[in-house]
Amino acid sequence: MPAALFEFFEVIAEELTATPSRVITNEDFRINDKDSPLLENLMKELKAVGPEDAFRSTVVKLEEHFNGKGAKLPFEYLPETGRFTATDPEFLSFVNDMRGMRTIGKRARDFECTVAQRLDQRTTGAIHRVGYPRDAKKTRAAFNKHLMTLGFDAAVLYGREKDGGFDILWLLPIGSMPHKPIVSVQCKNSEYNIDDAHKSVATAIESFTRHVGLQTTVHVPCVLFNDYISPTMLRRKPMGFVPLGLTDLAPLAGRIPVELI
Repeated sequence: MPAALFEFFEVIAEELTATPSRVITNEDFRINDKDSPLLENLMKELKAVGPEDAFRSTVVKLEEHFNGKGAKLPFEYLPETGRFTATDPEFLSFVNDMRGMRTIGKRARDFECTVAQRLDQRTTGAIHRVGYPRDAKKTRAAFNKHLMTLGFDAAVLYGREKDGGFDILWLLPIGSMPHKPIVSVQCKNSEYNIDDAHKSVATAIESFTRHVGLQTTVHVPCVLFNDYISPTMLRRKPMGFVPLGLTDLAPLAGRIPVELI
């Protein structure tokens, strides 16, 4: 199951996708006249004294989470009335769509393509969705030829490999080929799982050894899940990749801040 905070957020996203502004209370979460397990979990996690307090505390936590991503919470909430109002209906609709395709294997390609398009709204540089199946570079030779334009040698794919473990490659807007750092984004159309993440980046890291201009450790491996990733879900030990979730695809709230300390 998704984290309780994100499960709550998805419910709000679904409701506001259908109706951009509406009153939502704990009564809307009741199932067959019984209290909602979700609200009970939230009250326990947030030490809330009741459903109304859980609503307020959850929205505060979600707002803190989005701010930590450099984004804004895509809705407003008035605790006095229980009214939720969409401020970024496009992002809420995106979250709702991703919920509908999560864990569906045949939608993995759709998830990758959508993530690549969402990254376009947060980044500068160049984004290449190179995962299999592809639209144009379908053969091993065509794939390797394309990667050569990104600083790799001619032998990234071997044997039965279809994409060398790559899903999305984001070339940062600094440096020049082949000395241009690359962020590899592995897309997992599933809920967060640390073991799946480790497996996901293994082949990609091996493929980075075929880069001719920069060492493997210069590049940045990421794994993006169709989920919500918060610090409490992660292990304390340093990680060999950057864990990402859907909220990392929310639009930036403003320009990149510059601090002269």
